[in-house]
Amino acid sequence: MLPENRIADRFLYPNYLFALEGDEGFLFGRVVKRRICEYRPYPLIDAAGTAVSIAPGGHQPELRFRDPRNTQNDILYLDGTTNTGYPWFMHGAIGLKPQQIRMYVRSPEGKDINGKFPNLDPIQPTVGDDFGYVDEVISPYLEPTDRAEVVIPPLQHIGAEYYNDDAEKTIQPVLNLSFAVYWADFFQVGHDDEIIRRIARREIPATYLRIGYGNDPLEFGDSLLRDWKVEAKLLSEVM
Repeated sequence: MLPENRIADRFLYPNYLFALEGDEGFLFGRVVKRRICEYRPYPLIDAAGTAVSIAPGGHQPELRFRDPRNTQNDILYLDGTTNTGYPWFMHGAIGLKPQQIRMYVRSPEGKDINGKFPNLDPIQPTVGDDFGYVDEVISPYLEPTDRAEVVIPPLQHIGAEYYNDDAEKTIQPVLNLSFAVYWADFFQVGHDDEIIRRIARREIPATYLRIGYGNDPLEFGDSLLRDWKVEAKLLSEVM
């Protein structure tokens, strides 16, 4: 059986068009340039830089994806709203091994975990709930998939909790952080209305992305929209 769609097949090339969804609406633009960034093997570490091992049936509380060489650095973090004069953001997924490890992504860190049925209680990584997680079957280490897809705007940290589903072995999780950094040129409402309309109506090829992780888009926020010099619009407003 084939895995989910490879995240590598979702990466955008320069001049590709996209619609970026946030809680306030959509931004429309094109990729000016990109950089593919992959960190593997990434041994899971804590804030002190110590490799994390999870006991049988054990739970690891939320951790950022820290640089083992300098734990003050968060690998999946952009420290400014723009770079080299362009808005930028990250898009990718996380693969992991071995398959006994369950990963529960929080985007942004501390936020509720996505992936549950609407009428279920919140996900509990502490007991290894059987929903809302990613494992090696869902997002293989060598080929992370869009089931673990996340879009990270600037100035936002993400984290994850982990559970060892093995009842006998202590396991150290190993991850593959597979991401693209995009520098973007956003189309302006009132100036680029025709191409915005055609993207919104699916008349021309464009990739739809959602800020955050899971089904509920995060807010862009007034500060980011101001720095990016854009206005978010509902699809119904531009069609």
